[in-house]
Amino acid sequence: MDNLNKNLNVAILISTKDRPDFMTRQLLYYSKLKSPHPVYIADSSNDKNAEILKNAVNKLKNEISIKYTWYPPGPDNHGSLLEQVKEKYACVISDDDYQIPASLVKCAEFLENNPDYAAAGGRSVSFRLKESGPYGELQRLADYPRYSIEAETARQRLIDFMKVIYSISFFVNRVDGMKKAWKSKLYMAQTMNELISWNHLIIAGKSKLIDCLSLVRQIHAQQYSMPNIFDWVTGKNFSDDYEFFKDDIAKAVAEKDNIDVQDAKETAKEIFWHYAQKTLSSDYKYYIAKQYPPKKMSNKNLRAEIAKSFPVLKKIYRSYVRRLLSNDPQMHYEVLQPSSKYYRDFKPVMDSFTGSSPKNL
Repeated sequence: MDNLNKNLNVAILISTKDRPDFMTRQLLYYSKLKSPHPVYIADSSNDKNAEILKNAVNKLKNEISIKYTWYPPGPDNHGSLLEQVKEKYACVISDDDYQIPASLVKCAEFLENNPDYAAAGGRSVSFRLKESGPYGELQRLADYPRYSIEAETARQRLIDFMKVIYSISFFVNRVDGMKKAWKSKLYMAQTMNELISWNHLIIAGKSKLIDCLSLVRQIHAQQYSMPNIFDWVTGKNFSDDYEFFKDDIAKAVAEKDNIDVQDAKETAKEIFWHYAQKTLSSDYKYYIAKQYPPKKMSNKNLRAEIAKSFPVLKKIYRSYVRRLLSNDPQMHYEVLQPSSKYYRDFKPVMDSFTGSSPKNL
C-alpha cells in the first residue's frame, strides 16, 4: 500500500471520550498494517484520559497520519472534524471499532470509477469478548448487515434505507457530500442529529455494498448509550424535533428530485414512520427481555444448543444447505475460516483485540 494513489486515501473520523485504551488499540492496529489513511480524532476526554491518549498519539504519529484535536463534549463533533479534512473521501468509525485499510481503498476506488455513487462500503461483523474491555478472549461473532441502496431517486433511496437502517456514515463517502450532510444540526436530540446526517448521505446519491470485509464492530458493556427512542418520542421536545426533521429532509428531497416540497414532506413522514416502527419494536423487545427474562428456551437459543451438541449438523448446514437458501455469506462464520477470502482481513483485527494491553504506550 506504500505506492497508493493519494486520491484513494480515506479520512477516518473518530469521536472519543474517556476511552484512551480503545482508541489506542485502534491506532496500534492501523500502525501495524501501515495504513495510509489519515486518522482524525475528536477527543472530549477529561484531562487525565486526554493526556493518556495524546501520549499514545505522539508515539505513533511517525508511523501513521494522526490529527488530534480536543473538543468540549458536544452532541456531534464529526462536522467539526470534516472542516480539517483535505481528502476526497472519508468515513466515520467509533473508537471501539475497526475499519479495514485495504477495503477502504477498494471502496474509494469504486467511487473514483462510479461518479453516480455517493458511498461504498464492504461487509461487516460484530464481536463480543468474554471480558468487558478492549482486550480479551473472543466470546461470539455476529453478522452486522449492510446493504446497497441503488434507487435512482432520493425519495426511493430514503424509503429503502429506512426499512433496513444502518450507519451509512461508516461507509466511505464523498467528503463534499458529508460536509453538506453535517450542516443540518439539531442539538436538542442526539438521536435525530444522527438520523438527519444519515438521510442526507442517502439523498446525496446511490451507495454500493462491495464484497469484502471492511468493518468490524465491538459490542460491550462500556458502549456509549444513545437515548431510548420511546423516551424521546414521548418527551416534550419531540414535536419540535420532528418538525425540524420533516422540513429539513423534505427541502433536500425536493431539491434533489425536483419535486414539490409538499410531496417531499409526505416522503419525510413515511420514512420516519419506517424508522419509528423498526426502532420502537427493537427497543421494546430489549426492554421486555431485560425486565422479564424468558423462563423457557427460545428457538434461537435452542438452535444454538443443537449446533453446540451436534457440530457436524452445523457444518453440513453451512457448507450445503445455507448456500441453497441464500447467496449472502454468513460473515461471522466466514471470517474465521482460513480458506475464506474474508479471513485475511479479519485475522489482524482478531490479533489486535485478543492480544494483551501494550505496556509501552
